[in-house]
Amino acid sequence: MRALRTAAHYAILLIGLSLVTILAAEGALRLSGYVSVASVHTVSAAEYDRVPGMFEPNQSLIEKPHPRLHYRVTINSLGYRGPEIDRRKSSDTVRILCIGDSGTYGEFVDDSDTLSVLLEQKLRKEGFQVEVVNGGVPGTTIVDQMQFVRRGMALDPDMVILTFSENDIGDLGAAVPQYVALERNRLLKSKPGFKLVYGLLRDTALFNYMLKVRAAWAIHARAPSQTVEISPAPDVEREVYESRWSLYADTLRKMQRFLADRRVRFLFNVYPTHQRIGVPTPMEPGQSSQVQRIQDLARSIGIPTVETLPWFVRSGYAKEELYHLPYDGHANGNGYRVQSAALLPAVRDYMAAASLDVGTAKRPGRTAELAGSPPLVR
Repeated sequence: MRALRTAAHYAILLIGLSLVTILAAEGALRLSGYVSVASVHTVSAAEYDRVPGMFEPNQSLIEKPHPRLHYRVTINSLGYRGPEIDRRKSSDTVRILCIGDSGTYGEFVDDSDTLSVLLEQKLRKEGFQVEVVNGGVPGTTIVDQMQFVRRGMALDPDMVILTFSENDIGDLGAAVPQYVALERNRLLKSKPGFKLVYGLLRDTALFNYMLKVRAAWAIHARAPSQTVEISPAPDVEREVYESRWSLYADTLRKMQRFLADRRVRFLFNVYPTHQRIGVPTPMEPGQSSQVQRIQDLARSIGIPTVETLPWFVRSGYAKEELYHLPYDGHANGNGYRVQSAALLPAVRDYMAAASLDVGTAKRPGRTAELAGSPPLVR
């Protein structure tokens, strides 16, 4: 009996120490400012068939992943980041769906500084009745984005803008595509026992820290094959590297056919990493780079393509003014303003050519004026 009481005493002591350790770790992480307690949640299995977006509907929070990177995120009732829109498009409205990864989603910037919001503002200032929907999902590449384009047809878009980020080729090496991982996550969250535990833990610093560690590990595991390809990949990786390019090209053609069959206009946007800014190689004639290769690929299959890099270079900004350097390599508000300015002439021309300029009269000369060399963007 005495041994039983001693065992019970030690068990209670162990549980108490564990709880104190967990609470101390939770408090330390919260005070550090390097872990966000509130975070955006992906759509549940119960909501997946009801909403076209990939996020849990009706979220509004401030993410705090870093002391210098706090940003406001709003998820609307359709599971997309951004302001509320009706599922049914108005007959006098042009709807544009932006597809891409964290660069399209707008990681580390407020809702008001995302590409979709800034592009919509520019188009509306010119009199276009337009809605630009943010269909970006962090951590994805083209095989995932093909699935999101299919789901996005529920919004009846007139145009899709696909943004290529320079990690997209490397991300094709993931053991499990992100859309499959998201599906598994939905199913796991829907299990009765796990659903309760997840609901209790998902907004804790410890839980979000573990997610951060897992994401960092995934990036580290793929790092050797997704570095920027300013110079050719090592011979030992060439076959794998080329197979990923083939997969990207095949999926891009598939997306083009899918949209053409539905008479949805398609625009390709090439978004450069900060490592391109101030590096002369990609801008020199005859020098191959990942940026040039993807632009050539898109154009070779007939997809109108926007070169964002020259706009970044000519903007007058240093790369530290365009990206969240030294804290993170994603674009900041300036970067998205330059990118939206780069897209504006192509979007305007594309809409006018397709007789989609429903909100304004055509103004001869205006398109040609803005479609030439990019001015300084400040």
